[in-house]
Amino acid sequence: MTTPTTVFEFVMADPVKNPKPGKSLQIRRHCMQGRNTREGSRRMQQGQRKRPIKDEENALGVQRALRPNKSLVSEMPPPESLICDLALLRFAGPGIDSKARAPLFKAFAYSFANQALSPLDRCVEFDCLDSDSFELFLSDNAFLHSVMCASFAINDILNSQWNGKPGPQTLFHLRNALSLLQEKLRDRNVHQDESVLQVVLNLALLSGAFGEWPAAGTHFKGLHKLVQMRGHLEFLKGRPKLHFKLDRIDLARTLTTGRRPLFLDPAVSWAPIIPAPYSTLPVELYQPSPNWHPRLVNIFRDFQYLCVEINSDAMRHLPHNATYLQSVLTSLQSRLLHLGDLPVDPPMEKLVRLTMLCLLTTTSKTAGRKLPYDWVIKQVRDAYTKAARQLLQEDICLRVWLVMTVAFTVANPQKEWVREEWEKIDLGLDRNWASVKNHLMHVTWIESIHDRPGELVFKQLEESSFLKN
Repeated sequence: MTTPTTVFEFVMADPVKNPKPGKSLQIRRHCMQGRNTREGSRRMQQGQRKRPIKDEENALGVQRALRPNKSLVSEMPPPESLICDLALLRFAGPGIDSKARAPLFKAFAYSFANQALSPLDRCVEFDCLDSDSFELFLSDNAFLHSVMCASFAINDILNSQWNGKPGPQTLFHLRNALSLLQEKLRDRNVHQDESVLQVVLNLALLSGAFGEWPAAGTHFKGLHKLVQMRGHLEFLKGRPKLHFKLDRIDLARTLTTGRRPLFLDPAVSWAPIIPAPYSTLPVELYQPSPNWHPRLVNIFRDFQYLCVEINSDAMRHLPHNATYLQSVLTSLQSRLLHLGDLPVDPPMEKLVRLTMLCLLTTTSKTAGRKLPYDWVIKQVRDAYTKAARQLLQEDICLRVWLVMTVAFTVANPQKEWVREEWEKIDLGLDRNWASVKNHLMHVTWIESIHDRPGELVFKQLEESSFLKN
């Protein structure tokens, strides 16, 4: 027998929870629905005749509600043209046709200009959407052209037939962005114009992506002056996303050219900033040498604890706070760079310090290509040569970490000196990725961003060793 659909009814009660007069019968009638009926009775037959009609009416009602409006369907564009047909938006500049809109919206959607802060976005809670930047698309012509230029530049770089030079569309938008920027720079209060800050930042990123470091340096110096006029580090404290970008660009510029960083915090505390994440740390966690400078030991410990925290949060699917992460990365980067200014820089400690700086480059994305870190590669190779004897006495975990980190961050695993350093490490029978990763995790390693490139480099190094032998 089919059970009728349950219908809930509410009954008023007095303060002592007794039903109000007349409600007891309502409760009894509701409870007896579908019960105390006789098969084949006249009432039963009437109910069975009415139910199919009611069910059909309900089904038709649902179908009508779900049926799409033909007039709306005929007017809707196919899915592939939805991005281009966001043309309802009125952009700041003319001439943004459907061809130009596709890379423009792709750039914004895939975070090239505003959201692509870091590979850590999988385990860090970044505030990704920047409404102010999107408004600049609609209100500022210079910003619009700078993003269009960056969008077409990425297309150029990713083109398999790219000749190393910017394409015609990239140059067109670059000239427009520079021309409009020059007009803005005539204003005495130009430093207060948010669009100018964003345009210069985009141009600096673009120049670096093409390896035009003199131009990137010019834009970056201009950016530094603008930030100084707005309060410098105090201003950046209130803009963590901008601070994150500037720190990463500053580091890339320094490791590529050897130039002194522009956004380096002059007031540095050398005390540790991260407490031990657990009361009892893993016994296998690498212990820094007592011969290292105490400042380097503190930085190394902070880096280790940060990696342990991020890995632990990622395992529990907990996002890491972006503002906290930015403050820690700024401190690590500033202290490591200041440490290089000391008159005494032992080769082994220099090698560890430079390798940590190389690892910091993995916290930011480079669109389309790997930067040529020529200066730091030369410094690392020189430190390897001078620390050769001491390296042989070091723990295998540290030696594996040094080679692997340098190989997948700044150098090429196919470089002869990198392969030679790898072959000096006796891994015994444990020449597999699981064992190598275990060594790396004992030093400093963030699984979510380092595992994939690390495993790839390990396979390349092992393949080179196999072919050589």
